Amino acid sequence: MGQDLTIVMYHYVRDFARSRYPDIKGLDVAGFRRQLDHLTSRFQIVRMEDVIDAVRGTNELPPDAALLTFDDGYADHFDVVFPILHDRGIQGSFFPPVAPVRDGTLLDVNRVHYILASTDDPAPIAATIDEAVEASQENADVQTVADYRAAWAHPNRFDDAETIYIKRMLQTALPVDLRESVARDLFARFVSVDEATFAAELYMTRDQARHMVRSGMYFGSHGTSHVWLNHADDATRRTEIDGSLDFLAELGMPTEDSWVMCYPFGGWDAELANLLREYHCTVGLTTRVATAKIGVDDPLALPRFDTNDFPQ
Repeated sequence: MGQDLTIVMYHYVRDFARSRYPDIKGLDVAGFRRQLDHLTSRFQIVRMEDVIDAVRGTNELPPDAALLTFDDGYADHFDVVFPILHDRGIQGSFFPPVAPVRDGTLLDVNRVHYILASTDDPAPIAATIDEAVEASQENADVQTVADYRAAWAHPNRFDDAETIYIKRMLQTALPVDLRESVARDLFARFVSVDEATFAAELYMTRDQARHMVRSGMYFGSHGTSHVWLNHADDATRRTEIDGSLDFLAELGMPTEDSWVMCYPFGGWDAELANLLREYHCTVGLTTRVATAKIGVDDPLALPRFDTNDFPQ
């Protein structure tokens, strides 16, 4: 039967009424408080260490166990989430990519979020991408617009087809140099020409992360630069893992035989899981929507619910 574990996934949590980008998809701080009230009334919120022990078979989870996870290392997580969790005596599990927190690098995924949040009409953004594709047809690695749209312009439960097309084209579908160039141009056009300042405001700092660890929060790996690890070659995967483990060690987190990988974009495959076992990874978190069953599910492919799956 397995031990049931409800894992909840969060990204942006902020006061959207006072935000410069109210159209970013996330959870308002008031909604976060209400959702915690709901979750704590129906579940027993557990620590990541409890989950690791259950996976190893050294302890069992309580009935109606739930785990709270926060992806991408946003300043929201230090400024908003951490104080609320700390006051309630709840541990959150946080998964920041290394590059934005350590180096102040703006991630492609966030460029896309803010480009989309800066306009009510995604059509000009998609048109710019299509024009770049058409202008790059001499590149053997670039497909036609029709091929890209057939592959990627499909809605999911949160976004329409055009929005998904923009996200996937600028996250993974286009060759790296082309997608980075297009994303940077669109960001400068719709959001800001000063990426460094924008990144400094968007992500938490290393000192903040260290403080959260000292205060009982859990930190795990989200890679170094937030790439689709299931699309990466072996060398890139190892670089991403090595960099993230070095960073976790700096924060004081265990990295030798007990650590957690949260897959960027939820992207994983069996080959990646085998590599993580080589690195002694204990738990892996996907974006598949379901209740995790410890002892039944592959511990390196545990599903998670989105915050939108619960009352707010």
